[in-house]
Amino acid sequence: MSLRDGIAKVLAEYSSAQSQSFTQHPIASLIRLELRNAVAQLSGDQGALIFKGSAGQGNWAKGPWLGIFNPVVTGSAQSGYYVCYLFREDMQGVYLSLNQGMTEAKQHYKSDAKTALRARALNYRAMLGPQDNRFPQLAIDLAPSSANNDTAFYEAGNIYATYYPAGSLPDDRMLAHDLQAMLHLYERLIHGETASDSSLDSEDDKPTDLHFEDAARFRLHKRIERNAALAKKVKQKKGCVCEVCNTNFEELYGEIGAGYIEAHHLKPLSSFKGTKVAMDPYADFAVLCANCHRMVHRSGLVDDIPRFKREHYRG
Repeated sequence: MSLRDGIAKVLAEYSSAQSQSFTQHPIASLIRLELRNAVAQLSGDQGALIFKGSAGQGNWAKGPWLGIFNPVVTGSAQSGYYVCYLFREDMQGVYLSLNQGMTEAKQHYKSDAKTALRARALNYRAMLGPQDNRFPQLAIDLAPSSANNDTAFYEAGNIYATYYPAGSLPDDRMLAHDLQAMLHLYERLIHGETASDSSLDSEDDKPTDLHFEDAARFRLHKRIERNAALAKKVKQKKGCVCEVCNTNFEELYGEIGAGYIEAHHLKPLSSFKGTKVAMDPYADFAVLCANCHRMVHRSGLVDDIPRFKREHYRG
């Protein structure tokens, strides 16, 4: 099924589907599987992104969505920022939006979550600059039937968007063109936000004499390593014994050391082009204790742990 045909089917049939049983309903399955796959195909992605579709969890969502997540930032719609298709509650159209995780905002800001989302959106727009030609919608209307619905929070989280009315959906060629342009904007935001985040720098492990672009890549490298979901997968694949000094924190400290180790991304800074970087939990990471991890970064041998161990480790 093409993306256009799938979107049209959801817009035409979702409202009536909501009066039927959610379990194994074909419209819910369409959103989770066929539409998700159609988006992935049109995106041109080579495996760096995560694609998800949702019509709800156990019950129908007021507004279904299709999300595209870069794991450098987030793996779900709960946190960070991402690209998504957001359906209006009244099924009169769908938005392609660069949006934000509302669950995280609700947890941090409680009743001020919408204010925080709008403030962040303003900041992100300032970083990206005007996008009037391609993505003119700064405010989106998802027709929420209640101010507490998820759709109302998605409205507040919108950064940039374009709208497709139900009666005039573009063909797949245009949908692909818009989607790829939005994903490029997403990459720019990740790169720009990471480059400006001085909190990711550390005098103890940052290589010396970095130029501006190298420093931005270093911050992106650190951001990848601090991604909790990725780190968990790395530990599951590679264990929790330092690959340089063989430290096992559980053996040293007992229960409090169980499962403790740091994930180190092996790709050199020169390979960081945009944000499409390899992130296989087994092949692209090493597990290191905190001391060895800092020294690896300090040495500049981020991609060659055996060489680092030969040339620098004295244990």
